[in-house]
Amino acid sequence: MEKVGPPPPSLFRPRALVLGLIAVPLGCLWTVGAEQVYGSGDPTTISIFFHAVFILLVLGLLNRLLTSVAPRLALSRLELLAVYAMIASSAGLAGYDFMGVFIGHLTAPYRYAIPANNWDQIIQPYIPAWAGVSDPEAVRLFYEGHSSIYHWAHIVPWIKPLLLWAGFLITTQLLCLAANLILRRQWTDHEKLSFPIIQLPLAMTDPAGEIFRSRAFWVAFALAAGLNILNGLHVWHPILPTINLKVHDLTPFLPSYPWGVMSFTPASGYPFVIGLAYLLPTDLSFSCWFFYLAFKAQLVIGALFGWQGGMGWDVSTGSLPYVVEQGIGGYFAIVGFALWSARGHLRAVWRAVFHEHGVPSSAESRAFGVGEVAQYRVAIWTLILGHIVLILFASQLGMNALLAAAFFAMYLVLATAITKIRAELGPPVHDLHFAGPDRVLLALLGSRNFSNGDMIGLSFLFGYNRAYRGLPMPNQLEALKVTELLRGPMPTMIGALIAATILGVLASEWAFLHYGYSVGIEQMGEVKRLSKQGWQRMEAWVVNPWDFHWGAVCGMLVGAAFACMLQLLRFRFMWFPFHPIGYSIAANWAMNTVWMPILIGWTWKTMGMRYGGHKLYREMLPAAFGLILGEFLLASLYTIIAAIWHVPVYRFWIF
Repeated sequence: MEKVGPPPPSLFRPRALVLGLIAVPLGCLWTVGAEQVYGSGDPTTISIFFHAVFILLVLGLLNRLLTSVAPRLALSRLELLAVYAMIASSAGLAGYDFMGVFIGHLTAPYRYAIPANNWDQIIQPYIPAWAGVSDPEAVRLFYEGHSSIYHWAHIVPWIKPLLLWAGFLITTQLLCLAANLILRRQWTDHEKLSFPIIQLPLAMTDPAGEIFRSRAFWVAFALAAGLNILNGLHVWHPILPTINLKVHDLTPFLPSYPWGVMSFTPASGYPFVIGLAYLLPTDLSFSCWFFYLAFKAQLVIGALFGWQGGMGWDVSTGSLPYVVEQGIGGYFAIVGFALWSARGHLRAVWRAVFHEHGVPSSAESRAFGVGEVAQYRVAIWTLILGHIVLILFASQLGMNALLAAAFFAMYLVLATAITKIRAELGPPVHDLHFAGPDRVLLALLGSRNFSNGDMIGLSFLFGYNRAYRGLPMPNQLEALKVTELLRGPMPTMIGALIAATILGVLASEWAFLHYGYSVGIEQMGEVKRLSKQGWQRMEAWVVNPWDFHWGAVCGMLVGAAFACMLQLLRFRFMWFPFHPIGYSIAANWAMNTVWMPILIGWTWKTMGMRYGGHKLYREMLPAAFGLILGEFLLASLYTIIAAIWHVPVYRFWIF
């Protein structure tokens, strides 16, 4: 009798989609619980979400068992990765930098209005009735807890605003997916980007299981897991020793002048970041830590000349040397180069979609399949109609239509830049704290030129533009890349990502209401503080307005010009070690926390390549996976322990 084997790798059956749809709300609930309620971890603040990796590991182990018992029921490699992609692309929606900020902005103007800030006069009258939740009892229960959202009277005030905002947020993420569909072939086929972040999920689901047979993997896994076990036991039994590899500020150990102007400058040694840094191209890892220190050096040099400056990682416009603005300029330059490189592909897409008499007008456009042309057509119309919907929505908030159009165009540009960065070089972090479209518009127009409706709209939109750590767009592109590698059905994966986006937004809203009414926002980690930031910023605009900001605009122009120069030098000299992407992301706040482990990972990889060549690099690759997986496994187990037994646990990231 012929032995029945597991399904072919490219198979993607409805059962995988159903499993993914079950996992999405659980992943969102896990995200909110870990980040906001139990304080046990911050999965969505790094490029690869540790709880999604943990779920993939558990599913993989169960699937191997199922393969030996009932092969026909086992999931294919693509199906496992599809579930992982659905979790990863939706969990960020529930994270710190999306719903974690956004949900509080619906209620904060009413909760925190006091005579000292005059929010009842300068903010509340201009908020459309449908846009926020002003019902006093609903707001009180949401912040104080000890109740339940599962009562009709409690949920009624939320239904209309949450559904309307859900439609808006879903539209923004579908625009990102449409941009991915248009640029995917350029980045995967033509530029052949390396996609470092997907190397671990691919290795974990490899049918041969090569990394799990590597001694280097298990040594590194034991080291990372052992450190987390030791530190975790120290939390429960302080008499035990601890090896704290989290951030330690170096500035107290430096002379106060001029080094004290560097402000917060931490050192750390996260094992998973060392592992991720090993996966990066050496020019990127070198550029990350080099330009981070270079920005700090700018502050020191400025102090010697009497300048009073800072890194600019706050809600206000920056000051000399305008580090955040330099980073913003670098991101725009990256997108500019990406679109210029893709001009031939974009021209072919346009001709294939809008050709005359049904005949494609170029050899490249004729190479597109009928299904691919249909995808491009849907993607282009999604971009056009989606932008119109977003502009109309923003105009109902009171925003000027041109201002709204500029905002959403810049949002897509920045999201595309981050996605290109992830696909090409895979840095451990990409945050863009307080560096969204609103910061650019503030510098160009000044708050004095904003109407009350403009300020209301920008304050609401701050809810998903405060930072970009959990941005779904890179995870979407990585899922499309995995589908291509495994020769899977692209339309099915696209449908899974759309379903995960819709359900992820709704599940994220539900998770915050669930915990808000039961625990109370006042008791939930950072969400209380984050919910006020956008409105405090608006208060500052009203009290202290300003016009065009020359310094900030010049900082952006300098950043864009410098990034262009680096890119041109890389075109001219293949050995040139400085990368514009490293320059751009080094200007972000999160580089504080990872510059040193990136330096360690860069040193490890550089020395290995120099003295052992590519052979040694390949032999040490499982060790990098072991460092990541060992830390992620314990981190996930600690969040589960915290949720079940409500006890303090070791939080490996960030502080």
